[in-house]
Amino acid sequence: MDEGRIHVAVRLRPKLPSEMGDADAVAVQGDKLQLLHAPWTRLHTSYQFDRIFTPEASNVDIFEAFLRPAMNSVATGSHATILAYGQTGTGKTHTMLGRDLWGLCAAPERPLVELAHDAGIMYLVAMELLRQHDVVHCSYLELYNDKVFDLLADKGGCLELREDSTLGVHAPDATVVDLVAPEALMEVLWRGAETRAHCATNMNERSSRSHTILQLTLPTGKRLNLVDLAGSEKCKPMAGDGQHVKELKFINQSLSNLGQCISALRKRGKHVPYRNCKLTRLLQHSFEGQAVCSFIVTLNPCATNTMETLSTLQFAARAMQVKVYSNDPRFAPMGSVTPVPHAELQAQVRALQQENAQLREALAIERAQKGKLLLGFTSLLRDVPAAVDRVDTYTQMRRESLPNADGNQPHLPPQDEFILEKLATLERTIQSQLQDIQETKDRLRQPIPSVSCVVSDGTATCERTENQWEEYVDASTGFKYFHNPSTGMTQWKKPV
Repeated sequence: MDEGRIHVAVRLRPKLPSEMGDADAVAVQGDKLQLLHAPWTRLHTSYQFDRIFTPEASNVDIFEAFLRPAMNSVATGSHATILAYGQTGTGKTHTMLGRDLWGLCAAPERPLVELAHDAGIMYLVAMELLRQHDVVHCSYLELYNDKVFDLLADKGGCLELREDSTLGVHAPDATVVDLVAPEALMEVLWRGAETRAHCATNMNERSSRSHTILQLTLPTGKRLNLVDLAGSEKCKPMAGDGQHVKELKFINQSLSNLGQCISALRKRGKHVPYRNCKLTRLLQHSFEGQAVCSFIVTLNPCATNTMETLSTLQFAARAMQVKVYSNDPRFAPMGSVTPVPHAELQAQVRALQQENAQLREALAIERAQKGKLLLGFTSLLRDVPAAVDRVDTYTQMRRESLPNADGNQPHLPPQDEFILEKLATLERTIQSQLQDIQETKDRLRQPIPSVSCVVSDGTATCERTENQWEEYVDASTGFKYFHNPSTGMTQWKKPV
């Protein structure tokens, strides 16, 4: 089967004793299904699916031949959904729950081994998960008249839906049962079968009036949805039954919304109408991201239901064209990603730790050098003005103490003139250096964020440290100053 799309299997139910005289609606030809009584000759009459199961096939045959790949996908880290779709009375609930759970709906009197022999897909899938894991977390939801109910709760009540990036769309208040043994699983299935809404219709003596979703969550967080849809029905309901008319309206509307979502996904439309009903909202993450989706489509074998059979086949054919995996590499199936050996991961962690230590050492050396340089510049800036004043005073005193021959203009000896020229040159040099020092000082005063790298389990993260000011005393002047080792800043006033 092709990876990355919805997988579809078709199941033909056996004819009932009252239908033995009816003509066949379809014929199985290898892996193709031929519609024998097409209403219009221009319609496609031949359909090809991943699997076609004849009336002789059992639920165990379907599980082993068709659903085993979905189980393997969950084991390797993908979400999965198994969904039963079809006209009312075609065996969807028999496929999902088995004969006894839906046919009797009373406390089990037969041994568990015999019940398991006739069990449905829900039991078979859950038991396979229990063989692989010590515990499986289970919730059982019912969608009735576009409202969500908890089949495992003692008191009924409508559940609210929430959505997040981890769990997707879910009911946070739903009851969660930890399954650790087959007896607990059977109790959950019996309780759900007893609580689920049903009634007799023209097509089915015990027809489901609601959709159910059995949610099985593994300790790894991966979830498998087992969906038993209510049957589509276009025949007229029994007269005077307003409640049945209302139920039929919501059932057909939700199934229509599901078909619209399938069509939008097949055409790769920008908008998929998931929010049109609760059913498609809960199944949204089954059709996108990292998920495996399998449909079991059930058919009525009689030609009297050709129109419904044709509609079901068209839905199944559209579903097979839907690509499930998105282009986002985060949602790529785990089997397509080459695992990194543990030894290689450990080597990467050690390399990151060594690099982190080197960066820390280099950062500490740089901070120490900047602190010393800034202190030297500060002392120089404080001493230079006093030196310039002393030179000016000395020059003025020399000029005043040595008048010229006229007694008006001061006269300096040649050696003093040479000294004055040197002093003037030195003063210009000092002024230039003062300007450079001031510019350097301004640059050094710019805050430098301190970053420390932390390596944990092969993942490198960075976190900013808090600023801490330390008090120092200049040995040459006795003045206090404050230095921040995190940023390398030094200033005379204590920061607020």
